[in-house]
Amino acid sequence: MMKTTATLINSVKTLKIRSWCLVTSVSKNVNVLSRRDAHSTIDPKDFFQVPNYNKVMDSFWDPNGIFKALHSLNYIRLPFVRDGLVDIASGEKLSTCLKGKKILEVGYGAGLFSEGLAKYGAEVTGVDTCEKMFQMAVDHSSKNKRLANNKPTYLLTNIEDHSMSYPDTYDAVVVSEVIEHVAQKELFVECCVRATKPGGKLFFTTPSRTRFAQFTLIYGFENILKCYPKGAHLYYSFMTPDELKFMLETNDCHVEDIKGYIYNPFSNHWSWIKHKQFSFAMEAVKSPNIENNNN
Repeated sequence: MMKTTATLINSVKTLKIRSWCLVTSVSKNVNVLSRRDAHSTIDPKDFFQVPNYNKVMDSFWDPNGIFKALHSLNYIRLPFVRDGLVDIASGEKLSTCLKGKKILEVGYGAGLFSEGLAKYGAEVTGVDTCEKMFQMAVDHSSKNKRLANNKPTYLLTNIEDHSMSYPDTYDAVVVSEVIEHVAQKELFVECCVRATKPGGKLFFTTPSRTRFAQFTLIYGFENILKCYPKGAHLYYSFMTPDELKFMLETNDCHVEDIKGYIYNPFSNHWSWIKHKQFSFAMEAVKSPNIENNNN
Protein backbone atom coordinates (compact mmCIF):
# COMPACT_ATOMS: atom_id res chain seq x y z
CA MET A 1 0.00 0.00 0.00
CA MET A 2 2.82 2.40 0.93
CA LYS A 3 4.63 1.62 -2.33
CA THR A 4 1.46 2.29 -4.29
CA THR A 5 0.95 5.62 -2.49
CA ALA A 6 4.57 6.62 -3.07
CA THR A 7 4.27 5.73 -6.74
CA LEU A 8 1.10 7.79 -7.01
CA ILE A 9 2.73 10.81 -5.34
CA ASN A 10 5.73 10.59 -7.65
CA SER A 11 3.41 10.37 -10.65
CA VAL A 12 1.56 13.50 -9.53
CA LYS A 13 4.86 15.35 -9.05
CA THR A 14 6.00 14.27 -12.49
CA LEU A 15 2.69 15.40 -13.98
CA LYS A 16 3.03 18.81 -12.29
CA ILE A 17 6.57 19.22 -13.59
CA ARG A 18 5.57 18.22 -17.11
CA SER A 19 2.52 20.50 -16.99
CA TRP A 20 4.65 23.40 -15.79
CA CYS A 21 7.15 22.77 -18.57
CA LEU A 22 4.34 22.68 -21.13
CA VAL A 23 2.85 25.95 -19.88
CA THR A 24 6.30 27.54 -19.83
CA SER A 25 6.91 26.44 -23.40
CA VAL A 26 3.58 27.83 -24.59
CA SER A 27 4.19 31.09 -22.72
CA LYS A 28 7.47 31.57 -24.53
CA ASN A 29 5.75 31.12 -27.87
CA VAL A 30 3.09 33.71 -27.01
CA ASN A 31 5.70 36.18 -25.69
CA VAL A 32 6.30 36.33 -21.96
CA LEU A 33 6.13 40.13 -22.06
CA SER A 34 2.36 39.91 -22.61
CA ARG A 35 0.29 40.06 -19.46
CA ARG A 36 -3.40 40.86 -19.22
CA ASP A 37 -2.96 41.95 -15.60
CA ALA A 38 -0.43 44.62 -16.63
CA HIS A 39 -1.25 48.32 -16.42
CA SER A 40 1.26 49.90 -18.81
CA THR A 41 2.64 49.06 -22.23
CA ILE A 42 5.63 51.39 -21.88
CA ASP A 43 8.95 49.58 -21.68
CA PRO A 44 11.26 51.87 -19.65
CA LYS A 45 14.31 49.96 -20.91
CA ASP A 46 13.51 50.49 -24.57
CA PHE A 47 15.92 52.62 -26.58
CA PHE A 48 13.27 55.24 -27.37
CA GLN A 49 12.40 55.72 -23.70
CA VAL A 50 15.87 56.45 -22.35
CA PRO A 51 17.89 59.69 -22.48
CA ASN A 52 20.41 58.49 -25.09
CA TYR A 53 17.67 58.68 -27.71
CA ASN A 54 17.58 62.48 -27.33
CA LYS A 55 21.00 62.61 -28.96
CA VAL A 56 19.78 61.21 -32.25
CA MET A 57 16.11 62.19 -32.51
CA ASP A 58 16.95 65.72 -33.65
CA SER A 59 17.86 64.27 -37.06
CA PHE A 60 14.58 62.38 -37.41
CA TRP A 61 13.27 64.49 -40.31
CA ASP A 62 16.51 64.30 -42.29
CA PRO A 63 15.66 61.95 -45.23
CA ASN A 64 19.35 61.12 -45.58
CA GLY A 65 20.07 60.79 -41.88
CA ILE A 66 20.08 57.83 -39.54
CA PHE A 67 16.30 57.43 -39.89
CA LYS A 68 16.32 57.38 -43.69
CA ALA A 69 15.05 53.78 -43.71
CA LEU A 70 11.86 54.94 -41.98
CA HIS A 71 11.43 57.70 -44.55
CA SER A 72 11.66 55.26 -47.45
CA LEU A 73 9.34 52.81 -45.66
CA ASN A 74 6.51 55.25 -46.35
CA TYR A 75 6.65 54.22 -50.01
CA ILE A 76 5.21 50.80 -49.18
CA ARG A 77 3.38 51.23 -45.86
CA LEU A 78 1.24 54.16 -47.01
CA PRO A 79 -0.18 52.23 -50.01
CA PHE A 80 -0.58 49.18 -47.75
CA VAL A 81 -2.96 51.07 -45.47
CA ARG A 82 -4.63 52.99 -48.29
CA ASP A 83 -5.41 49.90 -50.34
CA GLY A 84 -6.70 48.12 -47.25
CA LEU A 85 -9.26 50.86 -46.70
CA VAL A 86 -10.37 52.00 -50.15
CA ASP A 87 -10.27 51.04 -53.82
CA ILE A 88 -8.53 53.71 -55.86
CA ALA A 89 -10.35 54.43 -59.08
CA SER A 90 -8.40 55.38 -62.17
CA GLY A 91 -7.68 59.10 -62.15
CA GLU A 92 -8.74 59.59 -58.52
CA LYS A 93 -6.71 62.14 -56.59
CA LEU A 94 -4.54 60.57 -53.90
CA SER A 95 -4.94 63.71 -51.82
CA THR A 96 -8.60 62.89 -51.20
CA CYS A 97 -8.69 59.08 -51.38
CA LEU A 98 -8.96 58.68 -47.58
CA LYS A 99 -11.19 61.69 -46.97
CA GLY A 100 -13.73 60.90 -44.27
CA LYS A 101 -11.61 58.14 -42.71
CA LYS A 102 -10.66 58.56 -39.06
CA ILE A 103 -7.25 56.97 -38.45
CA LEU A 104 -5.35 56.56 -35.20
CA GLU A 105 -1.59 56.09 -35.31
CA VAL A 106 -0.21 54.53 -32.15
CA GLY A 107 3.39 55.62 -31.57
CA TYR A 108 3.65 58.40 -34.17
CA GLY A 109 7.25 59.36 -33.34
CA ALA A 110 7.87 62.69 -35.04
CA GLY A 111 4.83 62.31 -37.29
CA LEU A 112 6.36 60.84 -40.45
CA PHE A 113 3.64 58.25 -41.10
CA SER A 114 0.83 60.42 -39.74
CA GLU A 115 1.68 63.22 -42.15
CA GLY A 116 1.68 60.78 -45.05
CA LEU A 117 -1.80 59.53 -44.12
CA ALA A 118 -3.04 63.11 -43.71
CA LYS A 119 -1.83 63.89 -47.24
CA TYR A 120 -4.25 61.20 -48.44
CA GLY A 121 -7.04 63.24 -46.84
CA ALA A 122 -7.53 61.12 -43.71
CA GLU A 123 -8.46 62.64 -40.36
CA VAL A 124 -5.41 61.50 -38.40
CA THR A 125 -4.96 61.36 -34.63
CA GLY A 126 -1.68 60.22 -33.11
CA VAL A 127 -0.82 59.09 -29.59
CA ASP A 128 2.69 58.86 -28.20
CA THR A 129 4.35 59.18 -24.79
CA CYS A 130 7.57 60.94 -25.79
CA GLU A 131 7.33 64.66 -25.11
CA LYS A 132 10.17 65.62 -27.44
CA MET A 133 8.66 63.62 -30.30
CA PHE A 134 5.31 65.29 -29.62
CA GLN A 135 6.91 68.72 -29.93
CA MET A 136 8.76 67.73 -33.12
CA ALA A 137 5.59 66.33 -34.70
CA VAL A 138 3.51 69.42 -33.92
CA ASP A 139 6.26 71.74 -35.11
CA HIS A 140 6.88 69.91 -38.38
CA SER A 141 3.20 69.59 -39.34
CA SER A 142 2.62 73.30 -38.65
CA LYS A 143 5.34 74.16 -41.20
CA ASN A 144 4.17 71.69 -43.85
CA LYS A 145 2.17 73.70 -46.39
CA ARG A 146 0.64 70.54 -47.87
CA LEU A 147 -1.07 69.95 -44.53
CA ALA A 148 -2.38 73.49 -44.13
CA ASN A 149 -6.00 72.32 -44.21
CA ASN A 150 -5.60 68.87 -42.69
CA LYS A 151 -3.00 68.71 -39.95
CA PRO A 152 -2.80 65.55 -37.84
CA THR A 153 -3.87 65.87 -34.21
CA TYR A 154 -1.05 64.77 -31.93
CA LEU A 155 -1.70 63.78 -28.33
CA LEU A 156 0.82 63.20 -25.57
CA THR A 157 -0.76 60.11 -24.03
CA ASN A 158 -0.69 56.32 -24.15
CA ILE A 159 -2.97 53.91 -25.96
CA GLU A 160 -4.33 52.49 -22.71
CA ASP A 161 -5.85 55.80 -21.60
CA HIS A 162 -6.85 56.90 -25.09
CA SER A 163 -8.70 53.69 -25.90
CA MET A 164 -10.65 53.95 -22.66
CA SER A 165 -11.72 57.51 -23.53
CA TYR A 166 -12.36 56.80 -27.21
CA PRO A 167 -13.54 53.20 -27.66
CA ASP A 168 -14.97 52.06 -31.02
CA THR A 169 -13.93 55.39 -32.58
CA TYR A 170 -11.54 54.90 -35.50
CA ASP A 171 -12.02 53.48 -38.99
CA ALA A 172 -8.44 52.27 -38.80
CA VAL A 173 -5.65 51.95 -36.23
CA VAL A 174 -2.09 51.81 -37.57
CA VAL A 175 0.91 50.57 -35.61
CA SER A 176 4.06 50.77 -37.72
CA GLU A 177 7.47 49.73 -36.34
CA VAL A 178 6.19 50.24 -32.80
CA ILE A 179 4.97 47.02 -31.19
CA GLU A 180 8.55 45.71 -30.99
CA HIS A 181 9.29 48.64 -28.65
CA VAL A 182 6.49 48.12 -26.12
CA ALA A 183 6.06 45.90 -23.11
CA GLN A 184 2.87 43.96 -22.34
CA LYS A 185 2.11 43.31 -25.98
CA GLU A 186 -1.16 41.53 -25.29
CA LEU A 187 -2.49 44.56 -23.40
CA PHE A 188 -1.20 46.81 -26.17
CA VAL A 189 -3.07 44.89 -28.89
CA GLU A 190 -6.20 44.78 -26.76
CA CYS A 191 -6.16 48.58 -26.42
CA CYS A 192 -5.59 49.08 -30.14
CA VAL A 193 -8.59 46.90 -30.91
CA ARG A 194 -10.72 48.73 -28.33
CA ALA A 195 -10.12 52.05 -30.12
CA THR A 196 -11.15 50.58 -33.49
CA LYS A 197 -14.73 50.78 -34.73
CA PRO A 198 -16.60 47.48 -35.18
CA GLY A 199 -15.81 46.53 -38.76
CA GLY A 200 -12.75 48.81 -38.74
CA LYS A 201 -9.24 47.84 -39.76
CA LEU A 202 -5.94 47.41 -37.90
CA PHE A 203 -2.56 47.56 -39.64
CA PHE A 204 0.74 46.45 -38.11
CA THR A 205 4.28 46.40 -39.47
CA THR A 206 7.10 44.95 -37.36
CA PRO A 207 10.32 42.91 -37.54
CA SER A 208 10.05 39.11 -37.31
CA ARG A 209 11.62 37.23 -34.43
CA THR A 210 13.98 35.15 -36.53
CA ARG A 211 17.73 34.69 -36.48
CA PHE A 212 17.81 36.12 -39.98
CA ALA A 213 16.22 39.38 -38.76
CA GLN A 214 18.50 39.43 -35.74
CA PHE A 215 21.61 39.09 -37.88
CA THR A 216 20.62 41.50 -40.67
CA LEU A 217 18.67 44.15 -38.76
CA ILE A 218 20.59 44.30 -35.49
CA TYR A 219 24.09 43.12 -36.37
CA GLY A 220 24.24 44.28 -39.98
CA PHE A 221 22.04 47.38 -40.26
CA GLU A 222 22.61 48.81 -36.77
CA ASN A 223 26.17 47.87 -35.88
CA ILE A 224 27.88 47.84 -39.27
CA LEU A 225 25.94 49.85 -41.86
CA LYS A 226 24.44 52.34 -39.37
CA CYS A 227 21.02 52.29 -41.06
CA TYR A 228 19.39 52.56 -37.63
CA PRO A 229 20.61 53.93 -34.29
CA LYS A 230 22.65 51.31 -32.48
CA GLY A 231 20.58 49.62 -29.80
CA ALA A 232 17.25 50.61 -31.35
CA HIS A 233 16.07 47.00 -31.59
CA LEU A 234 16.10 44.10 -29.13
CA TYR A 235 15.70 40.61 -30.50
CA TYR A 236 13.61 39.30 -27.60
CA SER A 237 11.04 42.07 -28.21
CA PHE A 238 10.38 40.97 -31.78
CA MET A 239 7.26 38.95 -32.60
CA THR A 240 6.30 36.19 -34.98
CA PRO A 241 3.29 36.47 -37.30
CA ASP A 242 1.56 33.66 -35.42
CA GLU A 243 1.90 35.47 -32.11
CA LEU A 244 0.42 38.72 -33.38
CA LYS A 245 -2.33 36.87 -35.24
CA PHE A 246 -3.21 34.98 -32.07
CA MET A 247 -3.47 38.20 -30.06
CA LEU A 248 -5.71 39.84 -32.66
CA GLU A 249 -7.95 36.80 -32.95
CA THR A 250 -8.20 36.64 -29.16
CA ASN A 251 -9.62 40.17 -29.33
CA ASP A 252 -12.29 39.21 -31.87
CA CYS A 253 -10.45 40.30 -35.01
CA HIS A 254 -10.04 38.46 -38.29
CA VAL A 255 -6.63 38.63 -39.95
CA GLU A 256 -7.10 39.27 -43.66
CA ASP A 257 -3.55 39.61 -44.93
CA ILE A 258 0.03 38.88 -43.82
CA LYS A 259 3.00 39.58 -46.05
CA GLY A 260 6.72 39.99 -45.72
CA TYR A 261 8.91 42.94 -46.61
CA ILE A 262 12.63 43.67 -46.53
CA TYR A 263 15.02 46.61 -46.69
CA ASN A 264 17.91 47.09 -49.11
CA PRO A 265 20.31 49.45 -47.34
CA PHE A 266 22.39 50.06 -50.46
CA SER A 267 19.47 51.40 -52.52
CA ASN A 268 17.49 52.63 -49.49
CA HIS A 269 14.50 50.73 -50.86
CA TRP A 270 11.85 48.48 -49.28
CA SER A 271 10.20 45.62 -51.15
CA TRP A 272 7.36 43.20 -50.55
CA ILE A 273 8.59 39.60 -50.51
CA LYS A 274 7.06 36.15 -50.17
CA HIS A 275 8.80 35.09 -46.95
CA LYS A 276 8.45 36.80 -43.56
CA GLN A 277 11.95 36.19 -42.21
CA PHE A 278 12.88 39.88 -41.97
CA SER A 279 9.67 41.83 -41.29
CA PHE A 280 5.95 41.33 -41.78
CA ALA A 281 2.87 43.47 -42.29
CA MET A 282 -0.52 42.39 -40.99
CA GLU A 283 -4.02 43.64 -41.82
CA ALA A 284 -6.98 42.66 -39.66
CA VAL A 285 -10.62 43.63 -39.33
CA LYS A 286 -12.48 44.00 -36.05
CA SER A 287 -15.65 41.93 -35.93
CA PRO A 288 -18.78 44.02 -36.60
CA ASN A 289 -21.09 44.78 -33.73
CA ILE A 290 -23.97 42.44 -34.58
CA GLU A 291 -26.38 44.11 -32.16
CA ASN A 292 -25.88 47.53 -33.75
CA ASN A 293 -26.21 46.08 -37.22
CA ASN A 294 -29.58 44.59 -36.36
CA ASN A 295 -31.01 47.87 -35.03
